[in-house]
Amino acid sequence: MQHIFLSPHLDDAVASCGGTIAKLVYEREDVLVVTVYTRQPDLKSISKKFHKFAFYDQRKKEDQKALDKLSADYKWLDIEERAYRTPLIKKPTDVFKINLSEGLKQFLNISEIQAELEKIFEKYPKSKIYAPLGIGNHFDHVEVFLASLMYMVNNALFDNFLFYVDFYGITSTKIRKKHYLGNKIITRGTKKPEKSSIKWYIITSVVNSMISGHSIEQILPSKYLDIEWELKTNSIKGYEKLKLSTLECYESQVKHFGTKTLEKFFNRHYRNWDSSELFLFAKVV
Repeated sequence: MQHIFLSPHLDDAVASCGGTIAKLVYEREDVLVVTVYTRQPDLKSISKKFHKFAFYDQRKKEDQKALDKLSADYKWLDIEERAYRTPLIKKPTDVFKINLSEGLKQFLNISEIQAELEKIFEKYPKSKIYAPLGIGNHFDHVEVFLASLMYMVNNALFDNFLFYVDFYGITSTKIRKKHYLGNKIITRGTKKPEKSSIKWYIITSVVNSMISGHSIEQILPSKYLDIEWELKTNSIKGYEKLKLSTLECYESQVKHFGTKTLEKFFNRHYRNWDSSELFLFAKVV
């Protein structure tokens, strides 16, 4: 079977479900990571405060190094991420805001993402697609979630899709609960991952405070909401260290958190969830 992981940005798939990727490869399954937003913006046209995530030549080299380490294939769609798209947002944290009044029309790349899914199923009809849930309300994550959800429902491909809990949803209980499907992921353990270190608590608190307009369900027609969701936990015991060392390949991104900070967070999450990564799968009501 072909396993396709849709990664909004270069590092999202590894951060959210890198252990699952490693496990599938070890089991001799074919794995492809398709990263959606990888177009290099014109740095001269954007403010310097947006530059730190915009060096895509470097980030692609990091992605190639990481996925080579996992022995997974990769593909870059080179769609422009929201932070560099006109109309330009005022500050980087505005990517965590969704304008509910604009509805689905604000997500300009849904059809292009769905066209890629169409190509995948034409080539690999029995593919398993792993898409982000959009927890954290990052505009790009939400766009990939909506494109995947609607494609799945419109084509009745419920058995072909798993939706992974985004990195933001793993890191913070508060962030996860702002998503309309967050109540499907009941907190386990008494030690919250977001409190694994002072630095991590500050980071997640800031992100949580920036999230706005997170009622994704308000912009979806009822046929995309009349779905029963179930939680699937996938044990990655034995792959935890490989996942972390692979994530370290994304040096330009990891430096904003620190390896030790990430390790403390992941260790606490794994203790709560018996070394598992989290997914939701859909059933027709």
